[in-house]
Amino acid sequence: MATLEKIRSKSVLLFVIIIVALLAFILGDFLTSGRTYFGNGMTVAEAGSCTVDYNEYQNRINAASEQAQAQGQNVDNDQLSLQVINEVLFEQLLNKEYDELGIKVTDTEISNALTGETPHRQAYQFIATLSQQIGLPEVSGKAVYDAMMNPAKYNLPAEAGEQLKKLWANEEADLEKSLLQEKFYRLVTGLFTANKIDAKAFYDDNATTRHIAYATKSYSTVADKDVTVADADLQAAYEKNKAQYRLDEPTRSIDYIYVAIEPSQADRIAGQKAVENAIVALNASEGTSALDGNTKFVVSRRASSKARITDKALKSYIDTATVGVAKVISTANDKYTIAKLLDVTSDIDSINVSMLGRADQGSLDSLLAQVNAGAKFADLIDGTAVQGNDSVWTSLAIENIPARIKEALSTGAIGQAFIVKDSIQGQAVETLYRINKRNSAVAIYDVAVAEYTVDPSNETLTKLNADLNTFIGANSSAEDFAKNAAAAGYTVMPASVTASSVRIGNATDSRSAVKWAMEAKKGQVMPIYQDSKQSYLLTIAVKNIYEGDYLPWDADLIADRLQAEALKAKKAEKLIAQYNGKAKDVAGYAKVMGTEAAEGDAVFSSPMLAGIGYNESLIQGAIAQAKKGEVVGPLQGNNAVVVFQVKDVNTENRKFEFDEYAQRYNQSMGIGRVQPMMLLLGKNKIENHLLDFTKSSFE
Repeated sequence: MATLEKIRSKSVLLFVIIIVALLAFILGDFLTSGRTYFGNGMTVAEAGSCTVDYNEYQNRINAASEQAQAQGQNVDNDQLSLQVINEVLFEQLLNKEYDELGIKVTDTEISNALTGETPHRQAYQFIATLSQQIGLPEVSGKAVYDAMMNPAKYNLPAEAGEQLKKLWANEEADLEKSLLQEKFYRLVTGLFTANKIDAKAFYDDNATTRHIAYATKSYSTVADKDVTVADADLQAAYEKNKAQYRLDEPTRSIDYIYVAIEPSQADRIAGQKAVENAIVALNASEGTSALDGNTKFVVSRRASSKARITDKALKSYIDTATVGVAKVISTANDKYTIAKLLDVTSDIDSINVSMLGRADQGSLDSLLAQVNAGAKFADLIDGTAVQGNDSVWTSLAIENIPARIKEALSTGAIGQAFIVKDSIQGQAVETLYRINKRNSAVAIYDVAVAEYTVDPSNETLTKLNADLNTFIGANSSAEDFAKNAAAAGYTVMPASVTASSVRIGNATDSRSAVKWAMEAKKGQVMPIYQDSKQSYLLTIAVKNIYEGDYLPWDADLIADRLQAEALKAKKAEKLIAQYNGKAKDVAGYAKVMGTEAAEGDAVFSSPMLAGIGYNESLIQGAIAQAKKGEVVGPLQGNNAVVVFQVKDVNTENRKFEFDEYAQRYNQSMGIGRVQPMMLLLGKNKIENHLLDFTKSSFE
């Protein structure tokens, strides 16, 4: 029996092992992709109980990218991703506060905001736009709602009513968010409103001016070698400002080498030769046929008057150009610009016309009759059935003007309206014109412009890669990486990296390198990374890994800062010991210090203290505490030791009024100084998991 029990127990154990192995096999790819059954593998970021789901993140970033592109903005996807994460978390944190505080918006409030006598300021713009599009006689939310429910009443097609309902529903949702935020903001504002103590302190800080005499001795007068900074001094400097070294997320200090992929000298010589050959070929042939099929040259052609040419180099070329002769007109940043004057003609470059057209394809004869009877073009344009322009300057020298229209505008009588019928791309076009003014013909320059950019050759790229790879192979630790870079011709740059870092330093398109840095071990050196545009090579060495709530005092990321602070403290200590008690007044201290005494005003709330410097809080506090006539110092300031004497104390002779100074306090010290995200986060930190969804370039 005992033997049987052992077999049974081992069978159970074996069964468990097999199940775990199967699960590991089946879920292996699932687990390593960042999506697990334990925790939320679809979570891009989180803060407390608030999370950003991957699918929501993807939808939001696609929408934000499309919107930015539609507005003509350059889209930095890495920067945009962090922006979207913060926006989603901010919304969720707000919603959590609304629920906990019981803040709600009723249907009646939304209805009043849209259709009430005084619409909400956000809703008003929405209503005004729709009122104009529908053609309502006034801006009215009730009328827009009525048109939405009864489109036929306003001569609108049925589908217009459905479109209005969608727009209305979206506006209601946006309004609800705005009204919730306003309620929350009003509630929070009350927490940052001045009480009597705040208002009186603000009055005291601003109503009193102390006139001081002072003398300073700069720390720069003490050589660094004359003081010794020990670890205890660095730790003291750290403790003094420890709050500034708080870590919001795990951080890594790195060194990195950035190698711009640029043409070599051989590439530039070859490029110059290619341009010289192109000019010879252009001058020996008609037009730009000599460059046909040569993809290295980007050729464009333009016909314009000299007045319309904005490029200074091209305009200067036109002044002395000969037809048929090509010339390099500019060279900058490895880019050559060649111009060739093809022809000089004469045409009307400046004409002012009024024009009308019918979107409904109706006849223009009735409009012509009204214009001839004295009607103004502007009065006839309704923006829907009748469209046009009352007065516009244009050129007849531009391309693609139909011949019949150009002929009519070139020869038509000034001040007389007429109709021109033509076709554009097979489509009949009928336009009513009136020529208001037509300037004389001017010279029109037909110019071909060819641009040639010297790019790095494959040989150059291969050598850059080989050289950097050789360096990495010989310096595979962070210590050697930093120590030997200069001798190899590389510049090492320090940086800090977190999971939220958009890029490494200024290297765009380097999130994959961020991912590597956050997953590497201390001392490890990254293989060569090349961006998708082939504009740079990058390698990284991980110096240190920092986790927890604060950077330690000996962190390399703050070493220079702490050294500078400790150095100033030691110099202050030396100067104070040297001059303390050596004089009885400011003038005497100035004499023994070898400086000159000065006078100025000190207002406790002002960041500038007389001529001593900015943000001298310790000195300002001492001045506020000092008695009139008392000589104080030497004291340690930001950049010098200071001795001062309060010579006079002046007040504004204004009575303390609570309402006045409470308002002034609220304006300068109230809710406006609070960062909303930090307020909502409280003790929580944002944990960014976006790197789990970032593809590595080193796998």
